[in-house]
Amino acid sequence: MRHASKAIVLSVEKFGEADCYVRFLTQKWGVISTLAKSARKSKKRYVGGLDLFCHDEIFLRGDPKDRPYLLELNVINSFPGIREELDKVMMAGKVVQWIRKLADVPTPMPQLYSLLGQTLSLIEQESKIERLELLTLVFKLKLLCFLGLSPQVDKCTRCEGPLDPTTIFDLSSGGAVCSQCPKDVSTHNLYLETEQRLLLRNAEQLKLSTWNSFNTNPLQIPSLTRLLTQFASFHTHIKLPN
Repeated sequence: MRHASKAIVLSVEKFGEADCYVRFLTQKWGVISTLAKSARKSKKRYVGGLDLFCHDEIFLRGDPKDRPYLLELNVINSFPGIREELDKVMMAGKVVQWIRKLADVPTPMPQLYSLLGQTLSLIEQESKIERLELLTLVFKLKLLCFLGLSPQVDKCTRCEGPLDPTTIFDLSSGGAVCSQCPKDVSTHNLYLETEQRLLLRNAEQLKLSTWNSFNTNPLQIPSLTRLLTQFASFHTHIKLPN
C-alpha cells in the first residue's frame, strides 16, 4: 500500500553500498525511519530531498511505523539559506538533535512538526546571531511544553506561593522555589531574576508568527539556555546539547 505525508529530514545513515536509512519527522506518523534504496547512486530519484532539514512530501510503501521503503519525494523547501551560514547550520542542528533525543517515537505529533517547520523557516530568515540563540531557546521551551516538561517559573513549585525578585531554580523540584521552602541540596541550584523568569514565560507563550516583534536582553540568553538544558537533561536522563 502506498502512503504519503509531509516530512522533515532529521538524519541520514548510510546502509550497504548504495542505500540509506532516512529519519523523518512526519506530519502524520511522528518520527519514522525509511529505507531509501539506491539513494547514494541515483540523484534523480529523490531530487535532492534527502539533505538534513529538507522539508518534503514523501511517498512510502509498507507500514509507515515499521521501516517502510521510500518510493519517491517532492521537495517543498530545502532551506538553502540555512546551509549557507555555519551559525544557522549549528542552530538548526541543535533543534533537530533535541527532537531526535526527546521525541523519537512513531506517534502523530502535528504540533511538533509545525513547530520544527516554523523554526527552520525563521532560522533561515534571521540575520542576527543573538536572535538565532533566542529562537533556539524559544523552540526548546515549546518542545518541553509539548512534552509536558515545562519548568514552573511564575510561582513557587513547592508551595505555589509568590517568588522573591531573586529566587532559586531547583532542578529536582522542576522550577523556581521561594525563600520559605526547602531546596534540594544534592543538586547544583541556579538563580533566576524576575526579568529572566518573565522572559522564559513570554518565550513559551510566544506565537512564532509574531517572532519579528519579540525582543529581549541578549545578555540573558546564554545563562537561560544552560539552565534549560540542565533542567531537561536532569528530568529526562538524556544528555542534551546547549
